[in-house]
Amino acid sequence: MTSGVASTAPSGSHRGATRRRRRITRCVWCRLETRLAAINVSHTTHAGGIVNNNSSGMCCGVAQNTYHTLKDLRVVFGDADATVLDTSDPESRRVFQHESPFGKSLCEGVSALAREVQADEELTALINRKFSIKCTTGYAINALVDISPDEPVEMIKKLMVGSEGTFGFVSRATYNTVEDYPYKASTFILYPSFHEAGRATAALKKSGACDAIEVFDRAALHEAEKDEKMVNLVPGLTGCDKPCAGLLVECRGASQQILDERIAKAIATLNESGVPVTGADGPCPEPSSLARFPFRHKPEEAQVFWDMRKGLIPKVGAQRTRGTSMLIEDVACEVDKLADMSVDLIDMFERHGYGDASVFGHAMEGNMHLVFSQGFRNASDIDQFAKMMQEMCEIVAVKYKGSLKGEHGTGRNVSAFVEMEWGAKAYALMWRLKALFDPDFLLNPGVLLNEDPHVHKKNLKPSPLAHDLVDACIECGFCESNCPSRDAALTPRQRITTWREINRLARLDLELKLDEPGKERLAAMRAEYEYAGLDMCAADGMCQEKCPVSINTGELVKTIREEKLRTASPLANKVSLAVVDHFQYFDKVVPPVLNLVSTAHSILGTSTVETIAGTLHKVGMNLIPLWNPYLPAGAKPLPPLNPAPEQPQVEKGHFAGKVVYMPSCVTRVMGAAPSDPEQASVPERFLSLMDKAGVEVIYPEQATEQCCGIMFHSRGCVDASDAAMVKLEEKLLKASENGKYPIVCDTSPCLKHVKDHVRDPLLKFALYEPVEFVATFLGNRLDFEKKKESVAIHVPCSSKKMKLEAQFQALVGKCADEVHPSGVPCCGMAGDRGLRLPELTGAALQHLDLPDTVTDAYSTSRTCECSLSNQSDVHFRSVLHLLDECAVPKAKASE
Repeated sequence: MTSGVASTAPSGSHRGATRRRRRITRCVWCRLETRLAAINVSHTTHAGGIVNNNSSGMCCGVAQNTYHTLKDLRVVFGDADATVLDTSDPESRRVFQHESPFGKSLCEGVSALAREVQADEELTALINRKFSIKCTTGYAINALVDISPDEPVEMIKKLMVGSEGTFGFVSRATYNTVEDYPYKASTFILYPSFHEAGRATAALKKSGACDAIEVFDRAALHEAEKDEKMVNLVPGLTGCDKPCAGLLVECRGASQQILDERIAKAIATLNESGVPVTGADGPCPEPSSLARFPFRHKPEEAQVFWDMRKGLIPKVGAQRTRGTSMLIEDVACEVDKLADMSVDLIDMFERHGYGDASVFGHAMEGNMHLVFSQGFRNASDIDQFAKMMQEMCEIVAVKYKGSLKGEHGTGRNVSAFVEMEWGAKAYALMWRLKALFDPDFLLNPGVLLNEDPHVHKKNLKPSPLAHDLVDACIECGFCESNCPSRDAALTPRQRITTWREINRLARLDLELKLDEPGKERLAAMRAEYEYAGLDMCAADGMCQEKCPVSINTGELVKTIREEKLRTASPLANKVSLAVVDHFQYFDKVVPPVLNLVSTAHSILGTSTVETIAGTLHKVGMNLIPLWNPYLPAGAKPLPPLNPAPEQPQVEKGHFAGKVVYMPSCVTRVMGAAPSDPEQASVPERFLSLMDKAGVEVIYPEQATEQCCGIMFHSRGCVDASDAAMVKLEEKLLKASENGKYPIVCDTSPCLKHVKDHVRDPLLKFALYEPVEFVATFLGNRLDFEKKKESVAIHVPCSSKKMKLEAQFQALVGKCADEVHPSGVPCCGMAGDRGLRLPELTGAALQHLDLPDTVTDAYSTSRTCECSLSNQSDVHFRSVLHLLDECAVPKAKASE
C-alpha cells in the first residue's frame, strides 16, 4: 500500500494544465486509475463526492472502501467563520482542536460521544455488527468505536465519510492506494436458482480464494443473453429457465503461480460444496460439470464478463416502459443470508407489480442492487411505490438485520427508514452528531436524517418522454467523463434531462395547462439550451462509447439542430445546398484567406492579430473563428501523382498494390502552421509513403471539388450533407472500380462519416483511414525505423469509435521509443466549433499533460491537431508525417 494518490503521478515535469491529482476532489477517477494502473495500484472510488457517500465500487468490499483507505481530508465547515480543517497539516490540526472556537467545541463533543458509546456494550456490539457488512445507512458512527476518544480529529475525519454534505464540504482528499495484482482470471458459472448461487458464494467467501463474486438473477442473465460474446463464453446461457442465476467469480495473484493456486482452491471449494451447476450443455439441463465453466485468463475474455456486469444497471433500466423512471435500491446482509433475502425481495417485487425488477450485485459482500421501473404520474403510482418501499425496508432491516444502503449513501428516499434499521438509541446518537457538526441544521437538510416519515413519497422526479434517441437513458452518468463540454456547459446526461423538462413544459403549454411562471421558465430554458445544450455540444458521439445502452446524445443534438434549421432558418438549407453545388470554390478561396492571416501575423505580430481577431470574434457573435498562433497557413495544391510502379501478380482477393486516395477538404485547404518546422503537406507525405511501399495511387475524379458532408451534417444541414455524400460516392465507386481497390481518407472524422453514410455496401468495406490502411496492407512492403525518442499521439474520436486505438499505438510504437497517448477522450474541436467557441476546447483539454520529453505529436485530424497544438505548445501533425519519415521499403530494410 502506497502513501496515497500523490505517489502515483509519473515523475518528471509536464506540459499543459498540470495538476496534483492527489487531492483534487473533482478529479475523474477513471483517468487517475489509468495512471495508477502503470504501477499496479488502484482505488475503487471516484474522488470527490464519493468521500461523502463512502461508495465502495465494484470489488473492494468493506476493507477497501473510502472509510478504510482514506488518509487525509481538507474540510470547510458551515459555521460562521467557515472553519477549515486540513488533517494532513499538523498545524491545522492543532489550531482546530485547541484554538478554533468551532473546532474546539466539535472535538470536545465527538470525544464525549465516543466515550459514551464505548462504555455502552450493547450499542458498541450493534455498531460492530452493522459495519462488519457494507453499510452506508446513516452516519459512520463506527468512528466512535474504532478510534480513541483522545483522537477527535481522526474521528472527525472518519465521520465525514458518508455524511453526504450534511457535516461540511470536502475540498480535498488523499487516499491510500491498494495493490492491483497483475495476474487475474474470471469465470462465469450458471446455477439452477438463486439459492444454489448463494450457497456457492458462501463457500467461496469462507475459503478466501476469491477476490470478487458478482451474482446475476434471471433478469440480468436475460440482458447477458443479448451479448454475443457472453453467449460464446458461457455455455447454456441462452434460454435459461426463470429460477437460474449466474456467478461471476474473479481470482487474483501477485504471480501466475499464486493465481493458479487460488483458482485451484476455488474450484476445489465448489466441488466439495456439492452445489450443482447448470446450463453447460444447453438450456438448463441436468446439473453438469463445473469444468465446463473454465477460468478465463485472457484479459479480453474476462473483460467481456466485467463489461457486462458494469453495464447491468443501465442495461436493465433501458428496458423499462418509456416515461417511467429507473430506480435502484442498494441493500446488504450477511452472506449466508443473501440467497434467502434476495428470493424474498424478488417475490416482493412480483407481488407489488414490478415485473421488470432485477436483483444482482456484489455477492461476496452480501450487497444487492435492486433495479426496477416506477412511474410517478399519479397518486396510484406513488401509493404502489410507498407500499413496496415499506415492505422492502422491513424485509432487509428487520427480518435479515441488514443494511438499507450498502454503498450508495442514505439519501432522501431512505432517510425516513434510518431509525427502523438502527433503532432509537443509535438514531438519537446520529441526530446528536448532526447538531455538533451543523448546529443550525443548514447543510443539506433532510437528506440523511429526516423527521418526516413520508419524505420518500414527496418531491418525486418524473421521467417524461423527450426523443426516441434518448428515452432509454436512466441518467447514470457513465457518459460524462467522455464529454468535452462537461466542465464548460452541460454533460450528455444534463442535456437529456434538460430536454426532457423542456418537452414536458412544451406539452403542457400546447394543452393550455401551463401558467405564466411556467411559460417564463420554458422560454428561459429554451434560450439557455441554445448555448449550453446545442452550441457547446461537439456532437462527436464519445458519450456513446461509455453508455452501456449506446445512447449518442450528439445525435439528439444534431437532430434538434436539423429541426431548428428546417423550421426557423429555411434559407440556411438553401445556402448549404448551394455551397455543395459550387464546392470547387472552397479550395480556391480558403487557402488564400489563411495565407493572408499568416502574412498579417508576420507583419503585425501576435498581440495585434490576437486583438483584431478577438474583436471580430466578439462582434461576429462567435461565428468568426478565434485566431491562435497554431492556426495553419493555406495548404499547397494537390501534388501530381507519381508514375505507377510495376506490380507483381497477386492472387484474387489480395492487395493489388493500388489505392484510391481521397484527400479531405480539410487537408486540401489547411497546411502546416507557419511556425512548424515540418512544412510538407499531408498529401505529399501520403504519396511519398506509397512510393516507398511501391503502391500506385489514384485520385478520384474532381478530387478538389469533393466533400464528405460532415461539416454540413454536424450543423444540422442534412440535405446538403446527403447531397455532398451522393456526389462523393459516385466518384469513389468509379475510382475504386466498385470497391475493388481500397480507399484511404487522410482525415479520420471524414472517413468515419463516409463509412456511416455510403449506401453501397462494397464501398463501405473498402474505406480506411491512414493507420488502419498501413497496418492492414503495407506490413509486407514496409519496415519502420525508430527515429523518434518520445512522441505523443491523440487518437481522434472517430478512430476511437472505429476501435483503432491499439493499432495507432502499435504502429507509432514502431517509429518511436516512447509513445504517450494524450489521455483526452475528445479535444472538443468538432471541426471549426472549437475555434468559434474556444471555451469548448479549453474545457476539453484542461487536463492535457504531455511530458517535456515529447518533441513531436501526431493524430489523423487536422482541426484536432490545431487545438492540441495550441493547448500543449507541441506541434501536432498527421501521423503520415511520422510514418513517411520512418518507413523504409522491405527490400532495403537490411541495407
